[in-house]
Amino acid sequence: MKKIKSDLYKALLMGGIFTFSFQTGAKETHAYVHSETIEVNDNRIKGKVINSNGEALPGVNVSVKGSKIRTVSDMNGIFTIKLPSSDPILVFTYVGYAPLEKSARDNMQIVLKEDDHNLGEVVVSTQKRAQSSIDVPVSVSALSGLSLKKLNIQQFDEVAQYIPGVQIQLQSPNNPGYVIRGVTSDDGDSRSQPRVSVFQDGVSISRSRASVVELFDLERIEVVKGPQGTLFGRGAEIGALHVIRNKPVNYLTGEISLGYGTYNQKLVSGFINTPIIKDKLANRFAFSYDQRDGFIDNLSGGKLNGKNTIALRNSTRLFSGNNTTSDLVLDYQYDNYPGTSFKSETYAPAGGDTDPNSAADLEQGKNLYIKRHVGGAALLIDHQFNDRWKLSSISGFRAFNSDESFDADGTPAPILWVSEKEKGTQLSQEFRFNYDDKDRFSGFIGASYFYENSSQKVPMRINEQSLYPAYISPILRKTFATQFKSINLSDAMATSILDALFPTQAPVVDGKAQYVTNLPQIRKTLEAILSQKLSTSVTLEQGLAALGLSSAAMAPIVQQIDQLSGQPINKYHEETSTNYGTNQAAEMFFDGSYKLTKGLSLTAGLRGSYEHQLGGYRGDASAQPSIFGMMINGSPNLMTSVSDGKITASEDYLSYVGRLALNYMFQRNNAYISVSRGRRPGVILILPNKTTKLKSEIIYSYEAGLKGIMANGMINYDFSAYYYDWNHFQTTTLQTVEGTLAPQYLADDAGKAHTFGLEAGLHYAPSQFFNIFVNYCYIDGKFNDKDENGNQQEYAGHRFRLTPKQTYSVGVDVNIPVKQRCEFYFRPAYSYKSQVYFEDSNRADLSQDGYGLANFTAGFRFHPKDIYYEIGAFGKNVLDTKYIIDAGNSGDTIGLPTFVGGSRSIFGVQIKLGF
Repeated sequence: MKKIKSDLYKALLMGGIFTFSFQTGAKETHAYVHSETIEVNDNRIKGKVINSNGEALPGVNVSVKGSKIRTVSDMNGIFTIKLPSSDPILVFTYVGYAPLEKSARDNMQIVLKEDDHNLGEVVVSTQKRAQSSIDVPVSVSALSGLSLKKLNIQQFDEVAQYIPGVQIQLQSPNNPGYVIRGVTSDDGDSRSQPRVSVFQDGVSISRSRASVVELFDLERIEVVKGPQGTLFGRGAEIGALHVIRNKPVNYLTGEISLGYGTYNQKLVSGFINTPIIKDKLANRFAFSYDQRDGFIDNLSGGKLNGKNTIALRNSTRLFSGNNTTSDLVLDYQYDNYPGTSFKSETYAPAGGDTDPNSAADLEQGKNLYIKRHVGGAALLIDHQFNDRWKLSSISGFRAFNSDESFDADGTPAPILWVSEKEKGTQLSQEFRFNYDDKDRFSGFIGASYFYENSSQKVPMRINEQSLYPAYISPILRKTFATQFKSINLSDAMATSILDALFPTQAPVVDGKAQYVTNLPQIRKTLEAILSQKLSTSVTLEQGLAALGLSSAAMAPIVQQIDQLSGQPINKYHEETSTNYGTNQAAEMFFDGSYKLTKGLSLTAGLRGSYEHQLGGYRGDASAQPSIFGMMINGSPNLMTSVSDGKITASEDYLSYVGRLALNYMFQRNNAYISVSRGRRPGVILILPNKTTKLKSEIIYSYEAGLKGIMANGMINYDFSAYYYDWNHFQTTTLQTVEGTLAPQYLADDAGKAHTFGLEAGLHYAPSQFFNIFVNYCYIDGKFNDKDENGNQQEYAGHRFRLTPKQTYSVGVDVNIPVKQRCEFYFRPAYSYKSQVYFEDSNRADLSQDGYGLANFTAGFRFHPKDIYYEIGAFGKNVLDTKYIIDAGNSGDTIGLPTFVGGSRSIFGVQIKLGF
């Protein structure tokens, strides 16, 4: 056995990873790739491929020139290749670098130089193996960790500005909305299931209230569009977001970033990577802190729409020889936000206006907040049996506990103060075997188990003296109007009585809350009106008899009048309901690609699932019974149904999803067509008087696309067109619930729907110092006119909520060398979205007209030997565009819709130091 040693062995173990920017097309670091040959034995070479910072590079193609012998470096950068007897030439190729040829008999020091015009091509793991984004026969967009830093992206909603077909609404970390190609996933009810999967390192974090995480120290973010159940599981009915976090490496490195901005924003983030046992054990600790005051002043105290988040992560990697890697990742995030400004556009605060972006007066003041604890653990194990077989194990645990306190009516009056307390835990395990025959076939087969248990508790505190003029008085007026009509009272007489009993009153006048402490003296008022009409003094019973009512007919009316007359109205009423959800799923899946001919490949995948769902509900009787609830519904509650303790219902499902794709590669271009089936699990909606089991939502997807690189690598393009056909489209609608006065937003089957869409991305880099990107998306997502039975649908022709018909974004990345080891950068970007509706009902008052946002980063980067530092500035919404991100909300259930303003203009400075 002959040993071959590199003179640069120590140097090869130093440094950091080379990544790529899909959206900006920028080269992200000036790195070289080295290959250190370890040994030659029996005409085989075993080597390791790393970058200039010593981090292993998986997926580097190594082949013997002029033969079919080839291999790919594994997850640790290790490759083994058999050599022919004659002097071989090895060819090394890797995405983003120019190919290089080297004699295998040399003392190999492989340096792959960057291909300065190779734009947009990024290594992704969408199909559970390292591939170029161009090779994948599906619509996938990716932003690398360095791109996230360049664009100053720190939270999910900012990601959407740079990826066509994606919208992410962050009302708060407790209320996200994910929209991919027109379909929204945002329901916080424990009984509901997500449409969009959110993953961290292969572990699902899709439960709405636990899905929002800070974006720091990341390798990349992948966004896969269209039904992806085969690749990402049961929750990826319309797509998936996958956050891949940086893992430990075998060298000492670190970074810290400090920033300060408007609204007293304070930013601190960084990481420290430490080798513990050389080539065996390494650790990486990363952190992020982001705090700023709220954009909105609350006249009752405090600020609204602010932020305060701290996030911690510790990753430990164990190298068990050359073939096994184990990662243990622990993460924790604590959010302590001021409250959200749900503002009424009907009643203005004192001296103010109803603009959602101006000062509010929400009477609970500093009692409004969002507090959330979320964290978990992931154990990732990869074992390479040989150059064809690999086993991956992904074990996940996650827990969250959130508490949001908000003013649901959005006025200075104490009408409806609500809390949402949600908590949950989940466990998951996946085993996957990957196979690559190095010729025609590659794919995977596996099995997984998922369990989650969550609950959502909703306490409501109501001042009925304030609620009365806003909501109860109109209900009582309508109730008595119906009774008067039943006794043939003339319209004029009925109107005069109703005006006297229930005059129109505003809950807020000149910014001050109005209260009604007692119900009107209904008997005395009616007796006065009847006496006047009959020109003689009469009792209520005599007057009704004179109008022709029998004793039997007037008895219930008189009884109700006497119950209400002059009654005191509660100043404080509280009621609580809780919904529960337990979900278990066992799944088996496979997916693979087969090369039919040179350039032509067929990809197929299937996932079968067994699911057990349990839904539960509990509504407790109020300790402060409402006279209105007792009178109208015979219930002590106003807003929620009373149950006999906790009630449950369950359902079992057997289901499948799958995909079939055909793609043709020509040079560095990929033309593909695909058909896939997606599914959203059914909903078990259980209430005391009714249990509704919604059918599973089914989508059939048809897509065609073309993507690749042209003009000698200066242009990268990605075009796709798709059509979706939906059955049993699940939405939320305002529904009347037995035993309550106010309707509730509940899951509903909206029938059939369809979507047609176009997406385009173009990246152009005429030089290594300048590149530009443009993205465009068109979505026509609507409900069909008729359902599967030919019946007219309630939302016929309506557009999907939170879905702009057109969006586009454009950005520039300029990097100008100032002197040796110093460069100036300037990266402006602008994104636009057309009108959106916030509800599927397409109410004009619950919509936002089209608007655009402009952002930028700029500064100087210095990179002397062994360290680098950066001084820069950033701006978000630099034109201070005013817009809203949500409308309707809980206040809409009592006729007081509320509106949430978007982020205001933020400017700041940052300094960064790394080694």
